[in-house]
Amino acid sequence: MNKYFLWAVAIAALCSACETDNEAFATETKKQTIALQQAKSAEANDYQMYQSILSSFVYNQDETYAENLLRFEQHVNQYIPHSDETTPYKPLDLKQIAFLTTADAGYIEHFNYSATAKTMMYAVLNQRYNDETAKSTLEPQEYRLVQTLAALYNDNNGNGYDDDIRGRRTIAFAYGAQYSFTQAVLYAGAIELSAK
Repeated sequence: MNKYFLWAVAIAALCSACETDNEAFATETKKQTIALQQAKSAEANDYQMYQSILSSFVYNQDETYAENLLRFEQHVNQYIPHSDETTPYKPLDLKQIAFLTTADAGYIEHFNYSATAKTMMYAVLNQRYNDETAKSTLEPQEYRLVQTLAALYNDNNGNGYDDDIRGRRTIAFAYGAQYSFTQAVLYAGAIELSAK
């Protein structure tokens, strides 16, 4: 009987050791998965924020584009968290929107970014963007912007939009990002809303 008892204890100890290893492996895998998700979230944060803002805005087909644009402007200014109470309301420049609705890739030359960043922006618009090259050659802030532009240009094949709208929306985001994230969202969203 003692013999069976010792065997049972040995088997229980062995099973317990196996469960501990599995739990440790599962815990480590879970930590890695969470870290990977956080890293991806940090990389795509601006793009996800833009998509969240745009998807939460309801375009009213009974109103004109100008009326929807005004409501979108108000929506964006309410939605984006400001760092302090003194941050001014960001209005849209209607002349700039009119220009951006016809802008082509050549407009990138007028942006206040490094020559390398501009080259990467052209690559995004020509579907030749290489993330490894961008990461190794750009400053972190410009890399983050170009990453956002690539995600914006390639999202679900442009959400059904043609290449002109995808390109103009991407250019508009880059234009606005020179000033602030709020401006980037406002101008890219205005271009996207013009296609509705």
